[in-house]
Amino acid sequence: MEQYVINENGEKVLAGSRRPDGTIRKERRIRAGYTPQDEQPTYQSTGAMWKQGVPKCPGLDSSAAAAASASAKSKAAKKNEKRKAKKADGPAGGDDAAAPSSSTQAAAPKPAAAATAASSSAASSTAAAAPAAAAAAPAAAAAAEGPAAVLDRQIKALSKKVRQCQALNTRAAAGEALSAQEQEKLGKMPGWQEEIKDLEHQLAKMLV
Repeated sequence: MEQYVINENGEKVLAGSRRPDGTIRKERRIRAGYTPQDEQPTYQSTGAMWKQGVPKCPGLDSSAAAAASASAKSKAAKKNEKRKAKKADGPAGGDDAAAPSSSTQAAAPKPAAAATAASSSAASSTAAAAPAAAAAAPAAAAAAEGPAAVLDRQIKALSKKVRQCQALNTRAAAGEALSAQEQEKLGKMPGWQEEIKDLEHQLAKMLV
């Protein structure tokens, strides 16, 4: 630490000195009230200051109190010591203890594999049953509706096709060119009309 001196004006100054390269360092004035860091008191927390001010019990041996506080260990410290002792004893019985866990891990995938196989078999059976159910659905619906309802539904479907053909005739009469598919559809219209007449005849007999 650089030592300061007091000049004739009563100010604290650091005396000038010579640098290693030969140049002169001017003296520096120290601000009033400034305390160098080396001379500042060490910081103490409020708790430490309070402990220093606590009166001691008369007749108490400070060395015995320090030994008692050192011997008193927290629960965490005791747990850490037990854990370290177990780790130290671990190599002797570690292999035996690890064997059941490995066998348990090897046996664990079996239920998962069984569950996967069961789910896959159930999915395959469901997929196989889906087409059969789809094919049986119209027959079941027809049986539930009755023959008259089935005929009526067929008549409605054919009548819709005939109406579409009539719309195509209107477009062709207006001079619009029809595609090959539309012309083929127009060629089927007479057959659909005859089929509608036959179905209406059958329906009329059922309703009599």
